[in-house]
Amino acid sequence: MPRVFLFFGAAWCTAALVHNRTAEESRHLDRDLGLPQTGGWRERNLGRAMQTQPEAPGMSSPKDFVFGLIFGIIAFSLAVSVHWFNEERSAKIEVLLTKGLEDCRSVDANKLDTENRGRLVHVQGQATGQFPIRDAQFQDAVVNDCLKLQSTLEVLQWVPAATGFVKDLPGHPQHVLEWSTSHNDSSRFRQQRPLNPPLPTGLILGTKTTPCSRVTLGAFGLSQDMLVHFRSFESAASQLPETVHVAGIPFFANCQDGFFYGRQGFNGTLAEAKASLFKKQEAGDLRVRFLCAKNCEATVVGVQCHKVETETFVPYRIVPHAPCDGDTQERMKIVEAGERSLRDLREGSCCAGGVENRESKYLVILMTTVATCCCCPCNTVACFTSQEVVTEEIFFISDSVETKEKPFRRAVSRSPWRLWNWRLLGWATTYVALRLMLLPFLADGALAGLSSWGRFAQPVLLIMITLDLWALVVAAAYACYRPSMAVKYFVAVSIVTGIPFLCNQFIPK
Repeated sequence: MPRVFLFFGAAWCTAALVHNRTAEESRHLDRDLGLPQTGGWRERNLGRAMQTQPEAPGMSSPKDFVFGLIFGIIAFSLAVSVHWFNEERSAKIEVLLTKGLEDCRSVDANKLDTENRGRLVHVQGQATGQFPIRDAQFQDAVVNDCLKLQSTLEVLQWVPAATGFVKDLPGHPQHVLEWSTSHNDSSRFRQQRPLNPPLPTGLILGTKTTPCSRVTLGAFGLSQDMLVHFRSFESAASQLPETVHVAGIPFFANCQDGFFYGRQGFNGTLAEAKASLFKKQEAGDLRVRFLCAKNCEATVVGVQCHKVETETFVPYRIVPHAPCDGDTQERMKIVEAGERSLRDLREGSCCAGGVENRESKYLVILMTTVATCCCCPCNTVACFTSQEVVTEEIFFISDSVETKEKPFRRAVSRSPWRLWNWRLLGWATTYVALRLMLLPFLADGALAGLSSWGRFAQPVLLIMITLDLWALVVAAAYACYRPSMAVKYFVAVSIVTGIPFLCNQFIPK
């Protein structure tokens, strides 16, 4: 063994002496060996040797360096956009559910407190219609103490009995009488057909819902859009007269099924209607059913605000919070965000928000859309997640008594599979971008702090920077909505950065 070390030591010393000899000694040695002294023999052979010498690790040609830097910057911008869109969307939903439940306060519906404006409140009370409701077509159909009145007008008419080969079977009826909310033109039947009488002028078939002009929940007012959530209907025949009219046609109430029946040209009494309209129906007969949503106990979870001389509610949405904003400014922003439509908020969430100009030509619209996607990768990522269904606001209206936790339990969060797929894509893209941009600079001297990792030093450094950049993006996403979470991710950045260097002290070299 000592001989081996002595041999390698002698070889190393010899190589050092040969490498450090002077130019004069080299010329004398060449002359003694009979090598040519002119023509730049040594320079030419030295040039060939340098050309055939392999490049050191981490070194590349200027052309490769420039291309790597350009593609690295493009990949890096795409990675940051993927991370920002994914993490900012998750942060908004998480803060919406957690902060919303923490800030939601239950208030008395009959005691109005203006200090709660701009705050998420939970209100329970009696929803009451303050004025009578009159049907849009049947003017003598009026109900009281109701939130909504719904009428469904149908006509009895001939319709095809079946489709396909069944209708060609012997003895099978070609047409049958059915009640329908749309008129069927019998002239379009292909085979021998019965006649469907035309509808009276001014008569509109279908379902029509008329809300009360003013509905209150204690001291609060409920808008007509909020009344859509009241779906407990019951028959309103007991509140209506026995006969209602539309287009000059009387409709008579049938107590057995709750419908009002009418026929063009029929002007008999109720007793005659019972014998004719109720039992012997024919094509062209009409019937209408009235349903109403009565006053009931209701629950609302929304942001209290003031509109048109009344206290009402708007949806609760997360808004960015500036460090210099006080409590009043933040509540005003919440109210303003609730008054806007979700479409406007979505369009304002991306850098460009898309361009819509119907008067422009299709080519201009296409070029503008492509330019928008190229200028803002967030818009490109949003195109692939446009079908994702998540809860973007808290606005709960129920026609029963519910707790304040129910709307948060029913909220739809992001799919963990979708969240982690985009997260992994962002990590991979960031790693590739950093490798393209930083590999020429990752010499051995630059990795002195990770020398114990050996050949894994470069991947460890790139993974560390990748996770640090991701944590910084997450911290920035939370900073606008919940600064405490941003601080946690800043701590995570410090931990991720310190672990590789700390492990370097314990890994044997």
